[in-house]
Amino acid sequence: MSKKTLNTIIKIFLSVTILWVGLSLMNSRSNRPGTSINSVQELFANFDPATVTDFNIQSPDGSITELTHLDDNWTVNGYSIEEASLNKLLDAIDENEVGSVVANNAENHGRMGLSADSTWRLEIIESESKKSTILIGHTGPTFPSVFTRVLDQDEVVLISADLRGAVTQSLTEWRDKTIITTDTISLSSILLDYGNATYRLDRSDTTWTMDGEVVDAAAVIGITAELSNMEASGFLDEGQSPSTENKRRIVAMDESGSIMNQLVLTGQGLTRHVQNPNSEIIFEIPSWQFSRIVPDIFMLVQDEEE
Repeated sequence: MSKKTLNTIIKIFLSVTILWVGLSLMNSRSNRPGTSINSVQELFANFDPATVTDFNIQSPDGSITELTHLDDNWTVNGYSIEEASLNKLLDAIDENEVGSVVANNAENHGRMGLSADSTWRLEIIESESKKSTILIGHTGPTFPSVFTRVLDQDEVVLISADLRGAVTQSLTEWRDKTIITTDTISLSSILLDYGNATYRLDRSDTTWTMDGEVVDAAAVIGITAELSNMEASGFLDEGQSPSTENKRRIVAMDESGSIMNQLVLTGQGLTRHVQNPNSEIIFEIPSWQFSRIVPDIFMLVQDEEE
């Protein structure tokens, strides 16, 4: 073997060795904690709420909560959605901090709340051909944080965000609980129907009167505050009928006598029922709110000492 050939072989060997060492170092660095690029990170990095058409949330018991985006509006299981609840989810996805891989072995999934048959699932749908499902496990060591993994992958990643709190909201929390809103500036008259008697409240400048007598200011403030923006505490389950006891009705009218809003309220005890005659939804409210918007008639009588 000539000296020239030997030098060529040595150079080739050295080049191959240097290349192998370089690749080994790169691979070693890529596997260090905090620097790994994993599928959870890619999922969140590529998230664009404007392209999402649906979120499907499946609880461990198999129940489904479906958030649908159509014509610039979001609904939840066909109902109007609570904007604050939706923003809670969008913020948890869009503004989280993805940490490193904390586990690679499927044997760790159970203790982290990520077993496929007993965890929360969040499916993000952008189109029929672009869907991603992330599993939401137990809360992490610090708040807010949660263990997550992509469906059918073993890597567990800790993310800093209240994603679990957003995903585990109940249907009642997801639904818009606004019963009515009324422009009280235009409000001129209020009818209170108690079944056996009806009373009319009329506004004159800054005071309200009933049958020519000034109505208690505190009582009117309570009524108009609820008419302005009334929110429920919950909903009566579909298939159930509202109470027929203690039925009362309130009608809000403008100066021309046109009806602005009206409600039918019923019930006894701590929880009462409310329904807008133009809607099939039956809301639940606490007893104090019932008494505030349709108070007992004696509450409207102004104290003579005032």
